Amino acid sequence: MEIHFQKNEQLKNDEIDVTVTAKERSPKVDALLAHLKSYESLPPTVIPIKSEDHVVLLKPQDIILIDVTGNDLLIYAKQTVIKSKGRLYALVAKLNNPNFVQISKHAVINLDHLLSLEDSFAGGMTAFLTGDLKTSVSRKYLGLLEQRLGL
Repeated sequence: MEIHFQKNEQLKNDEIDVTVTAKERSPKVDALLAHLKSYESLPPTVIPIKSEDHVVLLKPQDIILIDVTGNDLLIYAKQTVIKSKGRLYALVAKLNNPNFVQISKHAVINLDHLLSLEDSFAGGMTAFLTGDLKTSVSRKYLGLLEQRLGL
């Protein structure tokens, strides 16, 4: 990745214009755009999760895994599993936390709860998480995960 600075006298004093250029849009580009969008905002200290009959307030650091099953979101936390409705991308945006990384079309993990990775079939990997949880990391998202881990 190359980073350049270009002075633009036409911008206001506190205005910044950022353009991300790549051959094509990829998970790496999407992650960079999400990071830039969240640059000036702080992650929330609690997230309200609406289940079938009540609202649960969760600390983001307690969330281990978010998985989509059919039309449901399953949020695996330290002490509980919460079944909710909604979109995966919307919950990740609400979390606004760089520790949450999408690892497949249907799952997001909290890097603070990742214990290890093992090779799996078809070039993917299996992520082992706290709470005796495991989930598949698809090849499409493996590069982004490795980047976030500094590999």
